[in-house]
Amino acid sequence: MTADVPTTEEVLDHLAVYARARRVAPAAVVAEALLRAVAAVEPTVRLPALIGGQVSLNLFAALVGRSGEGKGSASACAAEALEFVDFNGLPIITESFPVGSGEGVARTYQLPGANPDDPWDRSRAIFTAPEVDSLTALSGRQGSTLLPELRKVYTGESIGFANGGKATRLVLPAHSYRACVSVGVQPERAGTLLRDADGGTPQRFVWASVVDSDAPEERPKCPKPLAVRLARWGSNVTELSVPDEARVAIDAQRLAVLRGDPEVNPLDGHAMLTRLKIAAALMILGGRTVVDADDWALAGRVMLRSQRTRERVERVLGERRQKMNRAKAHETADHNEVVADSRLQRAASAITRKLEREREPMQPSDLRRALRSDLRGEFGAAVDLLTEQGQIVRVGNCFSLASTVTGHGGSGAEREGVDTSTPGSTPNTAGQPGWTGVDGVDTTNTTQEETNDTTVQ
Repeated sequence: MTADVPTTEEVLDHLAVYARARRVAPAAVVAEALLRAVAAVEPTVRLPALIGGQVSLNLFAALVGRSGEGKGSASACAAEALEFVDFNGLPIITESFPVGSGEGVARTYQLPGANPDDPWDRSRAIFTAPEVDSLTALSGRQGSTLLPELRKVYTGESIGFANGGKATRLVLPAHSYRACVSVGVQPERAGTLLRDADGGTPQRFVWASVVDSDAPEERPKCPKPLAVRLARWGSNVTELSVPDEARVAIDAQRLAVLRGDPEVNPLDGHAMLTRLKIAAALMILGGRTVVDADDWALAGRVMLRSQRTRERVERVLGERRQKMNRAKAHETADHNEVVADSRLQRAASAITRKLEREREPMQPSDLRRALRSDLRGEFGAAVDLLTEQGQIVRVGNCFSLASTVTGHGGSGAEREGVDTSTPGSTPNTAGQPGWTGVDGVDTTNTTQEETNDTTVQ
């Protein structure tokens, strides 16, 4: 380990070389290192009350890449590249836990029903979701409080659940815990985070790509892990000092929101706060206790890259949504075409059956009325089709079959879509009641011969 305390710039250079030596993206490794830096500091270290009250340093990161591009590798690389030690040189161990339910976050620090005065199991933790799908599944459960709980974790608000029974009651006071969150995000599956934009969830994350387009052909020699010695913080609450540049920028953005400026997005305040947290993390990497102007400027570059990464994810997600919509539209069009074709064929069949039954030319209006009401809209197209196919011909102002129909008019004909009633026919008096329902045929008031035909079929 290095004896001297490295500067922030030296730590970042070390992370870049280490990442490329391990064939992972430096930006993703840096994002993970920022989380680990914050997670190594006790929750008593806080940001000043620039807006409202004090704010936690708790930091979230989203590592963006397709399956197999190295989201997990970036996290593992960051864990090995740096070794955090306290002022006395003793290792600082921060445990990692998979993201669970909203209530499970609080249980990580203290078991339900424990005496508030009892020692906690831990005060610092990193929560991980290597694939955003797990976050989607958890947040999609009925009654899930995961995303709202994570938003509270981001600012260090009180979390937990105040159930009536002591055995299940657990409430962690505000600023009593340190929690950082790392999520692996496939762009096509980022909807869980981006859909919660109205709640400000995407703005609470540092978005880092696991792709390194400038990766060298030959990987550099991997350096030894670098020791990052933290400053002496003490056990009392410490409010960090921040540069005037940060105060002015944050105040200007908040003032515009307060005045209702329509040109300012209120949710950008979360992005501004995330930038300040990154600046604090850079300060920790340098072993310092004051956030300076260089930290704020460097954090701005990190956030600019984060914003571009998030916008690329939004474009990919938007393109996927458009592709799905187009596919759905094509599917609907194909379905409608099949339905329309089916209706056309049914109307054509009904026309030929009616002409077979009547055995004489029919006026178009009578022939159209013979169709079932839901098929009458296809009459014109059906007549054109039958004429083109040579099945019917026009005789004066009427239509007739093109050839003489042989055999019994009703044999083998499907009773679908045609009204077979004949004007002036004798009502059915042979003991068979009039009825409707043989594949859409209305056989009420047919002649005795037609009734017998229908009955046989």
